[in-house]
Amino acid sequence: MENKNYKLLSLDIWDTILRRKCHPDAIKVYTSREFYLKAKDYIKSDKRNLRELTKLRVDVEREIGTESKDSGFDDEYNIKDVFRRWIKYSCDRDYPDCDALVEELYDVELNCELRNIYLDPTIDSTIESIKHEKLVCISDFYTDKFFLQRLIDSVGMKNKIDEIYCSCDYKVNKRSGRLFELVEKECNVIPPEHIHIGDNGYSDVEVPKRLGIDAIHYLPDEEHKMRKDREAAFVLDVKNSLRYKGFPLSSDRDISLFFYGFISDIMENCIEKNIRKIYFFTREGEFYKEIFDSLSEFYDESIVPKSYILEVSRLSTFVASLREFTLDEMMRLWNQYSIQSMRAMFKSLAMEIENVKGFLNRYSINPDEILTYPWTLEPVQKLFADIEFKDFMEKHIENKKQQLLDYCKGKSLTEEMNEEIAIVDIGWRGTIQDNLCYIFKNAMIHGYYVGLIQFLNKQPDNSRKCGYLDKCSFARALLTISTPFEMICNSPNGSTVGYEKNEKGITLAIRNNEKSEDDIFFKYTKKLQEKVLSECIELGKYCCDNFITSEDIRNDAYEALRSFIYYPDRETVNSYFSLTHNEEFGVGAYVDKRTVFRPVLMFLAVFSKKKRQEFKDFLRDTTWPQGYLTKYRLYPLIKIYNNILEKYY
Repeated sequence: MENKNYKLLSLDIWDTILRRKCHPDAIKVYTSREFYLKAKDYIKSDKRNLRELTKLRVDVEREIGTESKDSGFDDEYNIKDVFRRWIKYSCDRDYPDCDALVEELYDVELNCELRNIYLDPTIDSTIESIKHEKLVCISDFYTDKFFLQRLIDSVGMKNKIDEIYCSCDYKVNKRSGRLFELVEKECNVIPPEHIHIGDNGYSDVEVPKRLGIDAIHYLPDEEHKMRKDREAAFVLDVKNSLRYKGFPLSSDRDISLFFYGFISDIMENCIEKNIRKIYFFTREGEFYKEIFDSLSEFYDESIVPKSYILEVSRLSTFVASLREFTLDEMMRLWNQYSIQSMRAMFKSLAMEIENVKGFLNRYSINPDEILTYPWTLEPVQKLFADIEFKDFMEKHIENKKQQLLDYCKGKSLTEEMNEEIAIVDIGWRGTIQDNLCYIFKNAMIHGYYVGLIQFLNKQPDNSRKCGYLDKCSFARALLTISTPFEMICNSPNGSTVGYEKNEKGITLAIRNNEKSEDDIFFKYTKKLQEKVLSECIELGKYCCDNFITSEDIRNDAYEALRSFIYYPDRETVNSYFSLTHNEEFGVGAYVDKRTVFRPVLMFLAVFSKKKRQEFKDFLRDTTWPQGYLTKYRLYPLIKIYNNILEKYY
């Protein structure tokens, strides 16, 4: 055979010329991932697992192949036809631009193949060992010859291919023998003048030999072993998402899993909406941004939005967002803080009380008197009707708005901006987002939060909000105990209280620190955040390698947060109950979280219904009942309390 001079030498392509660094189906799952990222909101809920999505694609390939065979051809299909039907079957409603998505997925698959292929080390020398006049490729594959030519050109093959014959271009394949016959007719050769090389024992060896074509079964030992090892390691079957090989956490209830789920869900939503900028609000957002930036390496950098820290707070944005200084506009504050002193109100407006005492005295208003429903009181109504006072406050509002705009300009946020952006914060009503929506009226602002509770104010038209816990069945119970989670998301950089220009004329944020918060951060939170960040990176690699989406781990992430809140460890608890929490906006002060042990009350609660209620109220007022019970080692009561909590909520 080696001394014979053949008119035609034909080569299989896959595992003959080209080899993959992965299982062939891994390429399909990767394309499923990109499809999922681009069309997440459209994909049926039972198809949001990438392996399920890939299996649906395989079913579509089989369906189109059967239709082709019924039409008198072989069971072949073209990748673009597959994508078109796959999109239709996967989505619960019509995708807005199916043809464009088909082209995008075609490019995705091509680029994924380009990243994962290499030239077989011995194919060039094998070709050169056989005398031949013409060299062609014959491949059973679902893309056209131009796709395959791009791949071959990319690996630096020494021998030039004269032509590529692909089964999807002709709707006949090597398995039936019809593609061999077509090629011989095109090349004007007969079987004895033809030799074929390929890896498949049936379609590359048995079939051509049956047709009278010489054939070489191409299975180089080393490469074939590596191929078998790669393919054995790949798992297409759908499993519990945390049960694939290499799961990096010691427990599937580790709080790192919640952070990973939350941030990867935001990443996926931004990619699906083609959002190009994402802003993380201080203070919790500083930690979220670290995770987001670390996870971005597991996505195509061209589709990941640029991330910014935005130093904002309710205190620094509320007054700047006021559209007018009226009682109606102030309801945005009073709907939440309906019992409030004038001192606390002006604190929320970033106004020193000394600057308005003259106006308050004019209407005999004591700045420290706690007022119930201030807007209903005649002295307050007269104050707000005072033209001089209104002018004074509106100048203050305009000044604060300009300071905020000057700061935001340095973050690529301007009043004229007309685009969709994303913001990220911990929650719970998204009022900072509301404030920004009133300032940046032309932008559509998508807010992503750990959790959201009932809105008290009318939502701006250019606002969209999403809580990660929205789909959690026990979210209401969890959100009654939010401050421990706030603690572990904290930063040591202080709360934003306003903005000022530095000596270079650049507007920077003014941030206030609370020593007890900073002490807890450096004593406890910093170490925990470093652990979470490291584990999130490991989870990112694990999920990328195993084609796991945020949707796959959502329920496990919820359970991880429940475990953290419901059954806390003593180190976390002791840190929490050493805190002083910033509530300057609305309350106008810091709130001390330290507790005292109440053994007498607990004893009396055993015998008295009234004392039991008093004890329940006391536990609720600690802001972390499970934490309090853990602190004082009252472990038997924790499960009882958790059962009552979830039953009530």
